[in-house]
Amino acid sequence: MNQIDTVQSIKPANGKVKIIKRYQNRKLYDTQQSCYVTLDDIAKMIRTNEEVMVIDNKSKNDITAATLTQIIFEAEKKASQYAPLFTLREIIQTGNGSISNYLAKLGAFPQDYMQRQAQAQAAQLERASTDSMKENLEQRVANAAARATADQTSKVAAEKATTLPGANDDNTPILPGASNTGFNS
Repeated sequence: MNQIDTVQSIKPANGKVKIIKRYQNRKLYDTQQSCYVTLDDIAKMIRTNEEVMVIDNKSKNDITAATLTQIIFEAEKKASQYAPLFTLREIIQTGNGSISNYLAKLGAFPQDYMQRQAQAQAAQLERASTDSMKENLEQRVANAAARATADQTSKVAAEKATTLPGANDDNTPILPGASNTGFNS
């Protein structure tokens, strides 16, 4: 299975990417389910082949790779056995401590993979941002329409409240001992 097949096999059938926002207080918010999630929840999503993208809420940067690396790190801390020391030393020596650099030097993924990955993430972020803006705009239009209807209802009610009963009638009653000449001129 080549790299393209691998990437295509992990994409969800509906093409929908689940957006997780990471706030400055390090809380993670699932925008699709409208609830906070944990790293363990994201790991479960990944295990069920859900496409997940983690976005820093302030900078809007894609931090999915860093988040998945953190999940792996947390799993390693809980593991009963660690990778052999010589492998860990080699990662630090030849990959400057970066597992990604180490794997790239081993040829674990193609040379242009990082560039293609960055382009794919930018396209996903643009789609997610466009979808979010569309939903926001639709919500604002619906709210404006509701306000306009409420304003029109309030206006009609106010007009009715300020109109005197019988003001538009030609049958203004004649008051005893008074002349109605000033009322219906």
